[in-house]
Amino acid sequence: MKENKFYEIPDKFWHRIHFVRPRFKNNIENVLLYMANECCRIPKLPCKDYSDRYYNAIRMFPGNIGMKKKTLQNWRTEIPALFGFYTENKEEGYTETSRMAKFLYENQDLPQFMKFFLYSFQFPGGHLKPQDLQDVIYHNIRFKPAKVIINVLLAGNVILSTQKSGKEMSISAEEATYCIFNDIRVTSGEVSYDKIAETILYNRKVKLKYYNPKDSKIFSSKGKVRTKGDVTRYAGDILDYMEIANLLEKHNGYFYLKGNERESIMQFANDNTFFKGYEEFYDELFIENSDLSKIEPLWFKYVNDSLNPGLFKSDIYNIIGRDEEIDVVFQDRLMEVVSSASTTTKDIGNLGEAIICGHEKMRLKQNGYERFVKLVQIVDSPSYHPGFDIDSYEADGTEDHRYIEVKTTISKKAIMMYGFHMSPNEWRVANTIKEHYCVYRLMLSAESKMLLVLRDPVKLYKNDVIEAEPRDGMEISFDVDAFEPTKILTWKN
Repeated sequence: MKENKFYEIPDKFWHRIHFVRPRFKNNIENVLLYMANECCRIPKLPCKDYSDRYYNAIRMFPGNIGMKKKTLQNWRTEIPALFGFYTENKEEGYTETSRMAKFLYENQDLPQFMKFFLYSFQFPGGHLKPQDLQDVIYHNIRFKPAKVIINVLLAGNVILSTQKSGKEMSISAEEATYCIFNDIRVTSGEVSYDKIAETILYNRKVKLKYYNPKDSKIFSSKGKVRTKGDVTRYAGDILDYMEIANLLEKHNGYFYLKGNERESIMQFANDNTFFKGYEEFYDELFIENSDLSKIEPLWFKYVNDSLNPGLFKSDIYNIIGRDEEIDVVFQDRLMEVVSSASTTTKDIGNLGEAIICGHEKMRLKQNGYERFVKLVQIVDSPSYHPGFDIDSYEADGTEDHRYIEVKTTISKKAIMMYGFHMSPNEWRVANTIKEHYCVYRLMLSAESKMLLVLRDPVKLYKNDVIEAEPRDGMEISFDVDAFEPTKILTWKN
């Protein structure tokens, strides 16, 4: 029987990179949207009061009722550690919701949010416990995973191009683990991207294996052999996050650069930013955990301050691909109903308005009210906010208007979080217009497009069909089973 040959990292260069791994990873988009929403409902409070409300929000996430307290406590620590949804000021004794959480909630753009997360995510970072930070600093590690992965894939593409192979460079979780994450030569910046790519391609050529259950380096602290999944989980997590961020696409276990995201990919590739808060410790022989803990608030301030709303805006074509339906909608939006020179198809709100504007025109046409089609218009603009986005018509035998507020979310996978925020003006106008005011809840993903129509939201609230909680307007939540999904119509002349 042929004996397997394994790729090995010399012991002196082996260090297992690890970080907080959320229990909700397989449902991460829904959890992040939900928790961003819930955190935005919590005002600035004394630390314990904020913590109690935050914990209760976790407990109320669909499916969490009855879950063990330990699991809920894990959620409590994992969400802020990785995604910084709130910041604690322990000296003054208060906690407040972070800019990151508010940004996700207000923009409803999960791929963009994940890009921001990956753009600042690094080793060392405040997401690590002090002891883990000591290990990272001791090994002279300075590592931004997403940046390195992207540059390795770019370098591999150049190599394959010169070889005229006709293939694109890809990487698996195993290759990323052994050739990048767990090799100090790489994570300390000593090895070039070209060399890493060459190593991966060479290992494939000579058919080297990676996971070796006899390798003592993969044993746990209790002396047990880690499974392949356990060994590769951290590199795998980052690759999965990069797929959600629409930077990578996955085929048969291998990840490739997303072809239509070149601008974002090059932003990562050329990134020279790095949190320097831990630099002072690299030359010290002894590091106190308490000194490292003091840097944590600075880390989360850095993450939140690094957020640039103008960066990484999602282009709908890059998320759900090009199809006739969206092409027609954009054609309509760009040629007929553009209300401002600053409007772009990269803006999630504008996108939703474009789709619904086309939908309304087609609804009127199909119902025999073609004379109203040219009167449908997007009325919201940077300088004028009437409390709704689209002025349409009922198509019910009258000439009554239908005033539509569009609430759009974009994600990689279909989401189950349907709530949204209505501003004080929107709620006030809805209460005035009543049955002629509709909220169109639009959810777009690479997997599906869903539209739910909520007519007269104030009445729905008074009749207990939806829930509304005051917070600078109203936070709306509801059971999706109370509404029948509406087929999205495409405008065609």
